[in-house]
Amino acid sequence: MDSISQYMDLVQRRPDLFVQSPHIPLCLDEGTLRAFSAASGKPVGVVYDNSPYYLVLADLCVGAGGRLYTYARVVYSNSNSNGVVVIPQMGSRFGLLSIYRHPPRVESFEFPRGFAEDMTPAQNAARELWEETGARVHQDSLIYLGDVRADTGLSAGRVQIFLAQIEAAAIPPEGSVGIHGLSWMAEGDLREKIAAGIITDGFTLAAFA
Repeated sequence: MDSISQYMDLVQRRPDLFVQSPHIPLCLDEGTLRAFSAASGKPVGVVYDNSPYYLVLADLCVGAGGRLYTYARVVYSNSNSNGVVVIPQMGSRFGLLSIYRHPPRVESFEFPRGFAEDMTPAQNAARELWEETGARVHQDSLIYLGDVRADTGLSAGRVQIFLAQIEAAAIPPEGSVGIHGLSWMAEGDLREKIAAGIITDGFTLAAFA
């Protein structure tokens, strides 16, 4: 299945991702998509498939006077949520991972998080906490705080945030990809690192807020 055929299949399966708007109308005519791609040389449709986690789409949008242009976005397989963020709290301190992130190629302080899985968000949150910190909590003990969208200009993703009360310090298990440590910070220290530009991860900032 080529990129445009895959795109048209997604239109049928996930209409929530293709809701029409007078602000940025979408062209969903397969013939027009193919003609535009052929004439412009620009990819259209599902241009990258990283299933089961996410897809990168190049939509064909309709501008003023009927001008056609492409607009890329990231969408996720789960229509309800694309993942979770967990705030580990031990007493008055918060646990943040030190993790190397490939996209910006930098070391980052972050709360544990992960993509949506075939389980409830609370189950997913408890699993991510265990995998990334070694701390075990029961899903029923997690406190749901709300949802955030970290980058609405790029991604359709929405994550659900949970607070986890941890009784003992945990150490990230060996082999956790990119994770180099777990720091426990008092609220004042965390705020100072945010103000100093040391903590910049959008999900972490949104979850802390």
